[in-house]
Amino acid sequence: MYILRSLYLLWLIPRSWIDAVLVRKKPFAQRYACMKKWSERLLSHYRVTLDVQFQEQLPKDQPILFVCNHQSEFDMLLQMAVLDLPFTFISKKENEKVPYVAAWSKTLEVILFDREDRGSAIHMLREAARRLKAKDNLLIFPEGTRSKGGVMHPMQAGSMQPAFMAKACIVPIVLKNSYDYMDVMKHKGTFHIHILKPLYYEDYKPLKAEGVTVQLQEEMQRVLDEA
Repeated sequence: MYILRSLYLLWLIPRSWIDAVLVRKKPFAQRYACMKKWSERLLSHYRVTLDVQFQEQLPKDQPILFVCNHQSEFDMLLQMAVLDLPFTFISKKENEKVPYVAAWSKTLEVILFDREDRGSAIHMLREAARRLKAKDNLLIFPEGTRSKGGVMHPMQAGSMQPAFMAKACIVPIVLKNSYDYMDVMKHKGTFHIHILKPLYYEDYKPLKAEGVTVQLQEEMQRVLDEA
């Protein structure tokens, strides 16, 4: 049955590409809703369960920089499935080479940058700050690379700069087992996602970027360490 479901993806993914093109000129909220629908459809197809825990309601009156640990290429689908609030991603430029990701990256106006190019990284930070100031919501993976397991890589303090520049709210997200997504889907298992308490500009401003990064890493790792 798992093999049959996997073969179904041969139809599902190309169909999503078509939708990505068809909605490209729609308002962003509609584009996001379309991608969210496809994310939910894929998860439903594999009959997996989402265990989502919110520590506090998300603010709707200010922009949010979602800060998430990065465990697999499946992370983006999970985040889209659980978050109703429209947002887009900050992602490495290499993802343009992945057909499914590339199609939706253009539709969702994902901020892509070259991690090996300092100029590209600076442009990314400025563009991210500009988007946040325009009241758009963004999600970034501050580790910079995937951590396949329960221990996060060190988070990069520079990734917090857009939040400081835009005085945006920071919301940490913890994915506990997406690195094992193939096994979870094969056995109709459960993905565990924790949305932690929002951190507002007035509260994190005195900490500076380095202090905020340390605090977030400790909070997120604590959740990962919980049984």
